[in-house]
Amino acid sequence: MSKENDRDVLLYAPFESFVHTTFWHKLSQIKLEVDKLKEDARSIWGCYTCTTPPAMCSVHVDFSSFNHDFQDQPLALPMLGTIINKNTLESFKEYDKVQLLEEYGQNLLSSITTTEALKNPTLLSRFILLTYADLKKYHFYYWFAFPAMNLPTIKLLSPPRKLNSVFNGDQMQQLLDAYTNIKDWKQRPFFLVQVQSGNVSIRPLCDINLLNQRPHKENENNITNSLYLGFADPSVLPANPGWPLRNLLALVLYHCKGILGKQLQLVALRLQKCGDGQSWSVFSSLVLNIELPTEENAPPKATPSWIGWQRNEKGKFGPRLAKLSSSMDPAKLAETSVQLNLKLMKWRLVPDLDLDVVREIRCLLLGAGTLGCAVARTLLAWGVQTITFVDSGTVSFSNPVRQSLYTYKDCLNGGRPKAVAAAEFMKIIFPGVNASGYQLHMPMPGHTVGEVMLPEVKKTVLKLEQLIEDHDVIFLLTDSRESRWLPTVIATSKQKLVMTAALGFDTFVVMRHGMRHQMKDVAVAPDDLQLGCYFCSDVLAPGNSQVDRTLDQQCTVTRPGVSSLAASLVVELMVSVLQHPLRGHAPAEGVSDTNKTASYDSQSALGIVPHSIRGFLSSYEQMICVSHAFQNCTACSKMVIQEYQQQGFAFLMAVFNNPHYLEDITGLTEIHQKSEDAEVWELSDTSDTD
Repeated sequence: MSKENDRDVLLYAPFESFVHTTFWHKLSQIKLEVDKLKEDARSIWGCYTCTTPPAMCSVHVDFSSFNHDFQDQPLALPMLGTIINKNTLESFKEYDKVQLLEEYGQNLLSSITTTEALKNPTLLSRFILLTYADLKKYHFYYWFAFPAMNLPTIKLLSPPRKLNSVFNGDQMQQLLDAYTNIKDWKQRPFFLVQVQSGNVSIRPLCDINLLNQRPHKENENNITNSLYLGFADPSVLPANPGWPLRNLLALVLYHCKGILGKQLQLVALRLQKCGDGQSWSVFSSLVLNIELPTEENAPPKATPSWIGWQRNEKGKFGPRLAKLSSSMDPAKLAETSVQLNLKLMKWRLVPDLDLDVVREIRCLLLGAGTLGCAVARTLLAWGVQTITFVDSGTVSFSNPVRQSLYTYKDCLNGGRPKAVAAAEFMKIIFPGVNASGYQLHMPMPGHTVGEVMLPEVKKTVLKLEQLIEDHDVIFLLTDSRESRWLPTVIATSKQKLVMTAALGFDTFVVMRHGMRHQMKDVAVAPDDLQLGCYFCSDVLAPGNSQVDRTLDQQCTVTRPGVSSLAASLVVELMVSVLQHPLRGHAPAEGVSDTNKTASYDSQSALGIVPHSIRGFLSSYEQMICVSHAFQNCTACSKMVIQEYQQQGFAFLMAVFNNPHYLEDITGLTEIHQKSEDAEVWELSDTSDTD
């Protein structure tokens, strides 16, 4: 067809897509948390407008597109869409786009041939969005299609005219008022414009049969009686209406057989801001005078075909690519990326994994040395958001090679406080973590507290009590036995989950402390099966182990790999405990089956939940052990907890200053005496025999 003849043919301005970044964020969330590996089609909303100046013929989608109902806004024109998100780039590329367009075109045709589109005109404007989301790089491949019937040639009988060349000022104002007062957003995109006795009104599209009997009389520029087919036109081109007109004309071809091959007048409604920036004008609207095809050339005698795939930035039919990694807030990108691998576990491997409880757990790490650093890094990998360090030491030159949260600079000028340096480095690794550090000198049994030290020790105890109260899981990672006693007592009293990791030269022990349940009607292990704490296997009270120690005894001397093994296991054990329905009260693997009921299932979503794990690097072995609470335990027994709760700091001072106090109140002194008496009697019996 020649260029001269092109002026006589109705041509349409195609839709352009505008995807807000919030749309991709919402799609990522749905992919990770809801759809996972599913590729099912999902209904979404888009919108366009007949107002200027937006981008020409643009369809907008954002986070609200995934709402169940359309989020109505003044003058917004809804567009119902379908998104199909593929799991791989290959399946995205190989998807049969022709078949997809044909399938949704037939759905559109069904709405046209029935009365659905007449009752709900928004069904005439739809879109398809085929996507692939690369959530590692935050690259989104996408391709929009706006299905439209490939209509036979429709002639323009005259060039498009501005509305003010046909309607007078009062009529244009009446048209504007009638349109802006449409309350039902389903009726905004397509309608009829009726002129009776010079007055303009809008009729719903379901009255389209009136076109078969329309009167039309013109008196210069003043129309007295007429009926127009109207639509909200997103185009700003002076001679080309927007894409929605295609399917509106298809509707006419099916429902208005009486005017096929005849003239039809259209109002392409375009709203423009007035000079005051507040009110609207229809001045830029167009009036189109077209000739419809004859019945022989129109559907259904001519089988309809479908078009609508959007061209890319190069003007070719193909997908587009949105790269969000460079435009996203780096901290937010880091946060979503951290969660990605964790959420992938739920897709196939562990669907019942509760990541929220892990992310929201508040962890207090007592000790920021080799174990503390390794535990913190593993907690970070599990997505834990709140991690607090407590340590009394400073970073020395021997630390950075074994303790992963410190660098050489932390050792200079006498060394930075470990807890503070560790918390700061955690934020360098991942800015989204809530990490903090406190330098506290832990009061310990057998470490005498003089009058001068009393205020500082009392302040430290109060701070430690508050920290334990504010956290959910307490990790005991210090390098001496007695430094674990005070936090064990406080945490047991406050019903906190306590995790312990301790190292030898080539051995380690990892365990969770047993918790006594104070609630009734809860299926937990009975008292005789109560799991023990770190001190339950000892018959000696913790004392001052810092006295008279050589250099090798003052330092933690272990094979370098032992701490990583223990740190990984203690965190994995904590996560397994959190996945069990009974949490910290979960029974341990190895408890005798004679007292075990169905509610004592020791399995969590991640497997068994042992009490303690002992490792031996020399033989590359691990053992799962169970030990029950010792009624004379110096840390978790009822006598100790009762004394702490009743006497408070006075009880603690007695323990700090008297190395035998704990043994006396727990009955260990009596046990020792009976043991010595038994030895004496045994020796006496032996002497008599001789």
